[in-house]
Amino acid sequence: MARRWVAGLSATFTMCASPCELKCVSAMVLNKKTIVLGYHIFMKRIFLYLLVYCFTINGNAGDLPDLGDSSANYLSTQDESALGRQVMMEIRSDPAYFTDPESVDFVNHVAGRLLAVSEDAVGMHFEVFILQDPTLNAFAMPGGYIGVHTGLILAAENESELASVLAHEISHVTQHHVAREMEAQSQNMPLTLAAMAAALLAARSSPDAAVGGIMGAQAGAIQAQLNSSRGYEREADRLGIQRLVHSGYDPRAMWTFFEKLQHYDSFYEGVPAFLQTHPLTTERLAEIQNRLQNVPYRQVQDGPNFQMIRSRIKALVGTPNEAVRSFAGEELNPKYPQDQPEIYGYAEYTEALQKLDSIRLYAKVNPMFLSLNAAIVHDEGKLELALDLYRQALAQYPDERALNYGFIKTMLDLHRDQEALNFIHKRISYNQQDAKLYDYEARGFAALNQQLLSHQALAYYYEHMDNFSAALDQLQIALKAGDGDFYQKSSVEAQINTLKNVLLADKANRKK
Repeated sequence: MARRWVAGLSATFTMCASPCELKCVSAMVLNKKTIVLGYHIFMKRIFLYLLVYCFTINGNAGDLPDLGDSSANYLSTQDESALGRQVMMEIRSDPAYFTDPESVDFVNHVAGRLLAVSEDAVGMHFEVFILQDPTLNAFAMPGGYIGVHTGLILAAENESELASVLAHEISHVTQHHVAREMEAQSQNMPLTLAAMAAALLAARSSPDAAVGGIMGAQAGAIQAQLNSSRGYEREADRLGIQRLVHSGYDPRAMWTFFEKLQHYDSFYEGVPAFLQTHPLTTERLAEIQNRLQNVPYRQVQDGPNFQMIRSRIKALVGTPNEAVRSFAGEELNPKYPQDQPEIYGYAEYTEALQKLDSIRLYAKVNPMFLSLNAAIVHDEGKLELALDLYRQALAQYPDERALNYGFIKTMLDLHRDQEALNFIHKRISYNQQDAKLYDYEARGFAALNQQLLSHQALAYYYEHMDNFSAALDQLQIALKAGDGDFYQKSSVEAQINTLKNVLLADKANRKK
């Protein structure tokens, strides 16, 4: 795996739209005909996610709606959570769902800085996930789920620009814009929770039919819904700027990022008019700029990880040949911090390990380089050495998910299954919400021919992926495995009863 993701793709991603724009295009093509085609293909997969659950960043300025409590009567916190879980179950099964732990942890770290200074987010659940797609997009969903495209991360020139998008999306969640909009539009677009879930499922099985059906039946309602959300965009901009200021990011990054994106509106000639509802207007940019005039200027310098994550994503979504073309001829010096991310991305080739040994001295043993080093050694077949490298790195960075996963995988590859399970159970005791640990646990139990425990671990994995039906199936298989003692079987039976109750509750919510 390391042979692919360390290659480093340095293709330039054209900034084509605002981060939450539905008007999405392939970043690698420039003629308008191909751009529209790229937009159309993308829309088939993601349109319903955004239509039903999301509010885009773009919007003309309008009067702010009154923030009241009545929206909770239409869509309760429990309903929002149920909707978020349902759509996340579908997104996690999509090939575009980006699972790289270091990239995902980084965007959640950025969001965590913003949330730490957000009084309106206290007690709320948030999770940022990444979709592998070159288009520039980000969106917020009920339940605190925020999606970001790889194209948007690559288009951001610094961490503050990425933070400005997340700050905006966090504001959509904390202000319950979905519930407020559903209440306001309930007469125009009376979709029940069940209808929303059904539309999403239809989109996965037959995107053309689902999109066509909803567009035909609800086009006018959708237009009204998007138009009325303009006030929410102003509110999200205003609160987003506050979050950037209080968290130590550069609030001017919101204006600079959005202003750059404005220049690409001309690419969207020919896109159906009813989708062009939220242009990034000069008026909105001016309002953001006016707010920033009252904010004292301060220079904010990025840490090394943002550019390293960009290099990592370039490598993961590209090919080795593209990486060679990208980095060939570059004179890179590990002494210079600005060159370290490029060396990180170029670490596939002949002098890879030598470069890594050199750069560690100047990068103060950054855990991303330690993980990369061990992964390369693992892929060379030197499993014992890789295991030792992971062990040394974990002594310094015990909570780094990439290091933990690499350590576990190497132990399993060495058939040290019980040792791996002991380590997995220790990690689960620290973080019971890490779904990947249960996946590795299932593999370890299977290697020891403990089928009941293996299928029970898979059930925990699916449960943490919000796929309760698949979890229940695994538990039923576990009971029929033929092994396991009385207490283990009793544990599985209790888990079955719990999941059945959860599924009944979700079914009741969908009927609302």
